[in-house]
Amino acid sequence: MMSVDFLIADDHELVRLGLVRILTASHPEWRIVGEAATGLAAVELGISTRPQIAILDLLMPYLNGLEVAQRLMEAVPGIRIVILTMYAAKPIVRQLRKAGVSACLAKNEAPGTLVHMVERSLSGKPFCASTSARWLADDEAEDIPVQLLLTQRELDVLRLLAHGKSNKELAAELDMGVRTAESHHANLLAKLRLDSLGELVRRAVRDGVV
Repeated sequence: MMSVDFLIADDHELVRLGLVRILTASHPEWRIVGEAATGLAAVELGISTRPQIAILDLLMPYLNGLEVAQRLMEAVPGIRIVILTMYAAKPIVRQLRKAGVSACLAKNEAPGTLVHMVERSLSGKPFCASTSARWLADDEAEDIPVQLLLTQRELDVLRLLAHGKSNKELAAELDMGVRTAESHHANLLAKLRLDSLGELVRRAVRDGVV
């Protein structure tokens, strides 16, 4: 059988060990060429080892799994990405699919379906989400860290708002028009299903944005 090189990234060593065992037990010809505990390390390892597939935890230090996936897909053409997550609500799944990720798998389903997801991804089949990832309700988004729901630009806007900047001040700092800043402010409230600036600030503090 054909050898396949893997990168595994998760900030918990026991999780990485479990993933290695699942993969190599099912396909002894599969090779783990890199293991990373942070998003930044995953990007560096991915670029240096150029694996065919990367299995990434969605929530990692420094860069989340989506950001790592985007950087790897740009730097390593043809790489397949499988995202593992505990936050598998529909907004996250839609975001991953739009980014070009191959598959999304809820962590509690990994022991039983990881190999199948990898095989699908390697064969070039369309994006697939596991059962839990596909059906968790939209309203669970309130429990998801904002770093996984917002773009980098939106996070920049949220950070400045949380620091007490007015729409005019954040527009100047981010080099955008005041109306654009106002639109970002309104979109943040809608996207996070919040009603006020105070709630935005509390959410930013809760999730460590400030």
